[in-house]
Amino acid sequence: MKCLGFILILLLPFNLFSQIKVDKAGDGWDSIVYSAINLIKKHSPLHYNILLETTQKIEFWNEYYSSNDIIEGKGVIVISAKDIKLSSLNNIAAALVHESFHLRFLKSGPTLRGYEEEYMCYLYELKLLKLLPNVEPDLLAYTKEQIQLWNIK
Repeated sequence: MKCLGFILILLLPFNLFSQIKVDKAGDGWDSIVYSAINLIKKHSPLHYNILLETTQKIEFWNEYYSSNDIIEGKGVIVISAKDIKLSSLNNIAAALVHESFHLRFLKSGPTLRGYEEEYMCYLYELKLLKLLPNVEPDLLAYTKEQIQLWNIK
């Protein structure tokens, strides 16, 4: 029994490190983000694993667009108030995978031109949206428009 307890103590930190910390903000915005993370986990293990691999923290800001950064070696996604206020769980999930793919490029490369990276992130986002049930047609249309916009050769 002592051995089992010791093993559990050793394994506990691994579970803690795999968790993404979501700041509390707005009226339950953290719960919305956790729900979006669970939606990703349920429908795409690939997108979920990349989100976990790249992102340690999710914050909010009062800007028009969501973004990302690496702060003190940690991947941070910043969700915009605009995205939250759209009241679309699918949109939050899309923003999370989009920004996590940017973080993957930031952390490990390859180095791409800005428009190439944006194009790749929207393609990656679209792959998730095609896996989710009941995705809003306007969200799909917007993502496809962005793919066309950033497909500069």
